[in-house]
Amino acid sequence: MSKLWTIGALLTWTTQFFSSKGIDSPRLDAEILLSHVLKKERIYLYAHYDEPMTTEELASYRELVKKRADRLSVAHILGERSFMGLDFLVNENVLIPRPETEMLVETVWEQLEPEAEARILDIGTGSGAILLSLLHERPQCQGLGVDISEKALAVARKNGERLGLSDRVSWQVSNLFASVPPSVYDWVVSNPPYLTADDMNHLQPEVRHDPRQALFGGKDGLDYYRRIARDAMPYVKVDGFCAVECGAGQSRDVASIFTASGHFVLQKIVKDYGGIERVVVFQRKE
Repeated sequence: MSKLWTIGALLTWTTQFFSSKGIDSPRLDAEILLSHVLKKERIYLYAHYDEPMTTEELASYRELVKKRADRLSVAHILGERSFMGLDFLVNENVLIPRPETEMLVETVWEQLEPEAEARILDIGTGSGAILLSLLHERPQCQGLGVDISEKALAVARKNGERLGLSDRVSWQVSNLFASVPPSVYDWVVSNPPYLTADDMNHLQPEVRHDPRQALFGGKDGLDYYRRIARDAMPYVKVDGFCAVECGAGQSRDVASIFTASGHFVLQKIVKDYGGIERVVVFQRKE
């Protein structure tokens, strides 16, 4: 890279370079990183293809490109991730929010009226993306986010402050329900760790930077569903709901685990936009 490189030439070079490294979205990643360096929206790049880069901009961009080529995700590099149209702070202490998890939020939204005054408990909240997205769209709702990691909750707390939701959300360090104060909620939601032992041996390089405890769900990937199904009942009001995300091919096993507990009936299974059964919703019985 030299000081004579233009925005367009730089994007073309970086796209080819990222492709050679096996990166899935080379052009998009190049644009996001360059937009970050220039402090501009991506649309700016298309309107200024012939604009030359300064030496300082090239130096900054080069450092980001090196990190991405080493398979650090764009979210980890920038410390931020978009989810449900909101920007969330992220770091190595939290799972980077995935697009498929938006289906969990959308599923709960559909059953919550805009003026609903529901209380929501988010188990394994991480960055707080699920809970805070729900509260942002449902201004009468309140929530509690729970995580075993104090460092993860520090990130969630900052995200709550940035979104102006601190007055409607609380955070609790807890191993699932172990330290959650007795109370009942309209909704318990969770995107628990659900990767199997085999999955963990075949992780994409980018995913290896996520916390292991936020990924590994035991040998068959179902350990956390068993624990949630066993312990959630006292926290869900009668006729309230529990909604969980699951991995490909796990939905039927998850459904069986919850219904076998005797406390929940299966309400529905929702597919994500890739056709994978991603969200399983249960209702608490009498």
